[in-house]
Amino acid sequence: MRVVALDFTNLALSPVEFTPRGIDRVELGYAHHFLNHWPGECVVVLPTLWGVRFYQRERALRGLVEIEKQWQERIALSQDAVYLRTKAFLNGEEFRAKRPTTPKVLEQARRFILLLSAMGFSFGRSCKKLPKGAIYLNVGQLEVFRPFLVWLNKRPDICSVFMIHDLIPIEIPEHHLSIGVKLHELLVKNTVEFARALIVPSETVRTSVAQTMAQHGRSDVPIHVELLPVPPEFLLPTTTDPGLTNTSHFIVCGVIDLHKEQMLLLKVWQKLVARRGAKAPKLVIAGRPGVTSRAIIDFFRECREIHDHVIIASGLSTPALRQLMINARALLMPSLAEGFGLPIVEALAQGTPVLASDIPAHREAGKDGAVTYVTPGNLDAWLYHIEAFAKKPKAIDRGQASSYKPKTSTDYFRGIEVFLSQLVRSES
Repeated sequence: MRVVALDFTNLALSPVEFTPRGIDRVELGYAHHFLNHWPGECVVVLPTLWGVRFYQRERALRGLVEIEKQWQERIALSQDAVYLRTKAFLNGEEFRAKRPTTPKVLEQARRFILLLSAMGFSFGRSCKKLPKGAIYLNVGQLEVFRPFLVWLNKRPDICSVFMIHDLIPIEIPEHHLSIGVKLHELLVKNTVEFARALIVPSETVRTSVAQTMAQHGRSDVPIHVELLPVPPEFLLPTTTDPGLTNTSHFIVCGVIDLHKEQMLLLKVWQKLVARRGAKAPKLVIAGRPGVTSRAIIDFFRECREIHDHVIIASGLSTPALRQLMINARALLMPSLAEGFGLPIVEALAQGTPVLASDIPAHREAGKDGAVTYVTPGNLDAWLYHIEAFAKKPKAIDRGQASSYKPKTSTDYFRGIEVFLSQLVRSES
């Protein structure tokens, strides 16, 4: 059985944020699976001041427990100040407590110390000493840092497998900062140089990546498509919070950025409030500001008429996010482009309907689910469908069992392991 060397760099940066992004959730799933279930040896790879090193499974598992603790993956709802504030807002009540969207510098330092303490200090071992033929898995999409990868040049026996989640900044650069575009170009350049195989979350990304790799003379690289599963945290038994029973709200999840189209939703709510006044439904924007969020945040601050109907909830714990999804009229996904659309499958697994922009990745994510597809960027179309859903009973109130069958992590990693086995056999 080959040794799996899982790149842990992205997860090791977890103390800089209160809660995980979609990519973080995917990497968390990989860490759980390979550290807990891979029958062979599994180690983690980390860049350090003394080079890129690998560390043993037990140390990584202790770090994983601390990371989930810092990300509040299993926190009680009563302990989540962001959730309590959001719930009070949805019920027309006041809740003053508010925390920053990201940890302050001293808090980040404290969290890093806790993570290091949990893992225990060690120099580790140089990656040049990894067992022969090991599989190097990098799913955090941090291939932009070439110095973290050059050790692979001295170990041609290592089977290096990278995951590319999307190439959106390259595909629609007008919605991204130039630095974001350049970083993705670096990601492509380093992937071309170091990858022996690729994993992608959708056929949409496969098409984009295959074209890009071919343009760089690497049409030989195997690309495996495995649609993302519903994170296990969204499938645990749960009871609904009675404090959300009488709310009428929609939710949109994800980093606040131009291509995610939260701006379109703010303009929809501006019209909804003008039409329906106090009877307009409410909107929860569950996400933290991204690098292109300034115009969106500025519009929200200046559009005072929607302040009683729209809340930006940054830093919600996973149990809190799930409660807000379960009790929502619908999940909204108006993005202009996505690599997959993880919130779609998370919401469908709760029995919550979805309004999603009609883009290829969303069609893949929403297959066989209760998804209504809407023309991207069409404000009037979004307004029409949101008003229609606002008049319907919430899915949870209708009491109908959902026929949606979520893809589980077990299903997902069965496909990944088959791919890795085939890859290893082809290189033997």
